[in-house]
Amino acid sequence: MGIMRPSPLRFAPMTPSEAIARLKAVPMTEKAIGDAVGASQSTINKISRGDMKPNWELGHALVSLAIQVDADPAPQARAA
Repeated sequence: MGIMRPSPLRFAPMTPSEAIARLKAVPMTEKAIGDAVGASQSTINKISRGDMKPNWELGHALVSLAIQVDADPAPQARAA
């Protein structure tokens, strides 16, 4: 048997703003994204526009959520 390698798209580095774009494509609203990571809709909007850089915890939460949604988009899509 060969070595199984992770998909390069799934584990590729992602910025918080890229994570928000992926989540919006599911689709999730900015409010739903904010609710999922403990941030306001306006904070999510500022990050997505590049007007604000999140702290490490929020950035990590956004990227983690996007990876989770990439793996199983159905539950989050229903929440939007």
